Amino acid sequence: MIKVITYNAPHRKTQDLLFRLKLRGHNEVQVFATPWVNRKNFIPLIPHRNFKKQNSSPEDLCDCFGYNFKAIDNLNEIPSEGKNSIMLIGGAGIINKEIIDKFTIINSHPAYLPYVRGLDSLKWAIYQNKPIGVTSHVISKEADAGFLIKQDLLPIHSWDTFHSIALRQYEMEMDFLADSVIDIKTAKLEELPTTESESTRRMPHSKEKELLKRLENIKNNLK
Repeated sequence: MIKVITYNAPHRKTQDLLFRLKLRGHNEVQVFATPWVNRKNFIPLIPHRNFKKQNSSPEDLCDCFGYNFKAIDNLNEIPSEGKNSIMLIGGAGIINKEIIDKFTIINSHPAYLPYVRGLDSLKWAIYQNKPIGVTSHVISKEADAGFLIKQDLLPIHSWDTFHSIALRQYEMEMDFLADSVIDIKTAKLEELPTTESESTRRMPHSKEKELLKRLENIKNNLK
């Protein structure tokens, strides 16, 4: 049984994940949804992850796909069958160590770990001229660390725009997450180091102003 954690509200990443799981023939899926909490969001100069979501709740999707759905107040309410119990992150805030120790929790991170960890990973990878890619991994208490399942570089083309790269990376991220329940069976699960970089925060506007120029430099080096 595959477990998915998410928010109890329409959520694009969760919608895409459940759709992919169904297409891959996974019918034994349990979805656990915690309350959505409105937060004051940082407003970037260059938004790139504001993909439009369908007006469909996780419960509605589960009804369509024949998945089990349960609204919960917190992750401690999820029953565990030990570390053989696989949980995919559709949407979640900070997950505490107690929960991490109870499950094998898989994340798909929009970066080629360990080079860029944390928020705005694509932007920081471009700004710092780091490898651009996606990594699926079993999480640990360290942010965007843990144990490697699969990773790959994202091809960058001379005709790319920042937003074409962001969309292609997102699609790869979602494919990696849906595939991880199979990929983990053959993965070596090597530990990801955390020494290559510090965990990043939202990119400040002062650096975003340089972002597109630095992307052009990367593309020029492809020629």
